[in-house]
Amino acid sequence: MAIAHTTMHQVAPHTWTFEAPEVPVAPMKANCRACRQSVAILRPSAMDLKTGNYVVRGDCEKCGAEVLLIVS
Repeated sequence: MAIAHTTMHQVAPHTWTFEAPEVPVAPMKANCRACRQSVAILRPSAMDLKTGNYVVRGDCEKCGAEVLLIVS
């Protein structure tokens, strides 16, 4: 697995800013309903829901079906 580090800059005495790497280094995984197995999410994008959960929508790496990853 490739390792990429975030870039960290100090902007004030006790304040830092982080810049994420351009390419994700580890795939997000979710269960695909079509494949019925855990698969990597291709082209992930965040969804804005009012439930307070973190939701990522993307495509299954195997069949291309839509998959959702919900983190409470």
